[in-house]
Amino acid sequence: MNMKNMLSLIVVLSSWLAVYSQGSYTEIELKLKCDSIIEESNTLYRYETAAWNFTDMFLAKPELMETIRGVLTYQQGDTIKCLVIDDQSQCTYEVSFLNESAPCSEVTTYRSLSEYEMNLIKVREKIRSAFTDEKEYPIYSYKDYPLNWILIPFKDGYKFYAISGTSKGGVIPFGNDYLFIADKEGKIQSWKKFHSGLLPVEVTEQMPMIAFPIHSHLKKEPFISATDICTFRLYYNQTGSTKFAVYSPALSMYFVYEIATNTIRQKI
Repeated sequence: MNMKNMLSLIVVLSSWLAVYSQGSYTEIELKLKCDSIIEESNTLYRYETAAWNFTDMFLAKPELMETIRGVLTYQQGDTIKCLVIDDQSQCTYEVSFLNESAPCSEVTTYRSLSEYEMNLIKVREKIRSAFTDEKEYPIYSYKDYPLNWILIPFKDGYKFYAISGTSKGGVIPFGNDYLFIADKEGKIQSWKKFHSGLLPVEVTEQMPMIAFPIHSHLKKEPFISATDICTFRLYYNQTGSTKFAVYSPALSMYFVYEIATNTIRQKI
């Protein structure tokens, strides 16, 4: 073999090994990845269930609706805290949730926002302001499936999730979900879509129960996502499902999530 052919072979093998290494994981690596996805989905689920319950609570207080400007949800210690903020940037109502159902505290006295709360609002608005550039950030909207936004601080900045919701019955609104990573000032560093579009699973008269929903991911998203799991946990009782699966073309395997154990297992 001459030197030219040998160099060509080395380039081909190097490219093949690079692709292979990106698409293969050991059992330990898969478990660690799945465990981290479950942990993130638990956080998303806590935020969303708190926000749902809080919305029901403050909508039942018409006096708050006269001056409401926005709502803020964030984690403080072991609790998820939800605030109603009025047009004077005052907190007019706050509720804390220790678990997914009953609140552990409810405060109706007016107060000023803390420095931490004001910074969360500032960062959230800074990220959202970038969305005016629709070419850079093409975020899609679907009738009857509004996006719910969740801001989560982490050591390097903030994660800003968007998860599809719906008030329709008999639907699990998978898909049309996003993640934006921002620095500590709220400047977007990276972002991604988890799915190509909205993928609702909906019961019908002909199919009143869907026991085992399955959908597929793009190759660039090889794993089941935390947004998948959070959405399923919020809506699974609408379809009679107790588990669902995501097929990964990149890894040629299924990821199966089961509600009873809150775990992910792999199936080839």
